[in-house]
Amino acid sequence: MPKLTHNPHFAEQPDVSSEKYCQARECLVNDDINHEAAAAQLALYWMLNNDLEKEEWDHQAHQEQQEATERARLDKEEQERQQAEHEREQELVLQEEKKKYCCKYTMVPQDAVVPADPIIIPSQITACRLHKADFVKLYYFTNKGLCDAASTVCSADDNTMTLLQTGDGLHSFIPLASAQAKGTVTKDKDITWEESAEAAHRIANTMKENNWEADNINSHVKFWLALENHPWRHSHCKISKRALLVYQAQVCRRWHDTLDTEQSCNIAHINDVLLA
Repeated sequence: MPKLTHNPHFAEQPDVSSEKYCQARECLVNDDINHEAAAAQLALYWMLNNDLEKEEWDHQAHQEQQEATERARLDKEEQERQQAEHEREQELVLQEEKKKYCCKYTMVPQDAVVPADPIIIPSQITACRLHKADFVKLYYFTNKGLCDAASTVCSADDNTMTLLQTGDGLHSFIPLASAQAKGTVTKDKDITWEESAEAAHRIANTMKENNWEADNINSHVKFWLALENHPWRHSHCKISKRALLVYQAQVCRRWHDTLDTEQSCNIAHINDVLLA
């Protein structure tokens, strides 16, 4: 049945006895049915048809309402899906930004006061190497090394590179911050005892902050204490004092180079043969 376009509940019954419906009545008139009876039959037919159209209209309206409700439900679900997808994408972007700019999103305790003690912040390259348990020169944890780190412009997303000539005459690109530090770094064997003392406990604390094995941290602490309390440390002979610093530089580097190999050792044990 074609879709109804007008509400039959508001339809008005036509005057089937009028001249307009004369031809329709003629179709019904015979020996037993006159025009008046034919008009009554037309009126009855109209009412029966109107009742059928009312039923069809109500069914059609109910179906349209169901379809509209279903469309609204689907539209709402699609909007919610798109909103959830948008929020998920925004969350991923936020997480990436938090990784990239972690300092920006760091929560600071609101009851914390400005510390009076100096804050130990080594260069990012140094912190990264120590985090991986790579060898790090003592210089980077001396007062001078920390001042150099504070004055070197370097951020987590700073990819600035510079061209540097190596010892064999070749050129290579390295991070700018690394190049800035290379010319000022003092070798471990050339630092003073005062600088060694400055750096030792700072490195030990940084090892702890980076979750080094407790035994390895303790071994380094005992190593530096053993050198500090060694008889040569307080000798009048400058060569003897110098020998301890050279020993410290060589053994620290060797300890890192042999770590996780069959040649690894406890650095706390002073090798008098090597020292001599």
